[in-house]
Amino acid sequence: MRNIRTGEEKFNIIMESLNSNETIAEICRKYNIAPSLFYRWKDEFFEGAKQRLSGNKPDISLEREVHELKRLVGDQAMAIETFKKT
Repeated sequence: MRNIRTGEEKFNIIMESLNSNETIAEICRKYNIAPSLFYRWKDEFFEGAKQRLSGNKPDISLEREVHELKRLVGDQAMAIETFKKT
């Protein structure tokens, strides 16, 4: 069974690695995660920080477009179901 970690848990693990004298191997054993997973989280953490500091903000227009497309797909699915019933 996979242990799903929240974003806050991942953040705390990365911060612990930066603020403690424990090795990465010790932290990975402590939290029962693979070193490759830890380094992936760390890369994502620093990439997100770099983007945020450079002023890149999430594109709200893309989120709106995705929402609108999902609505359209839902409307089409309902129309298809209605058509099938008639």
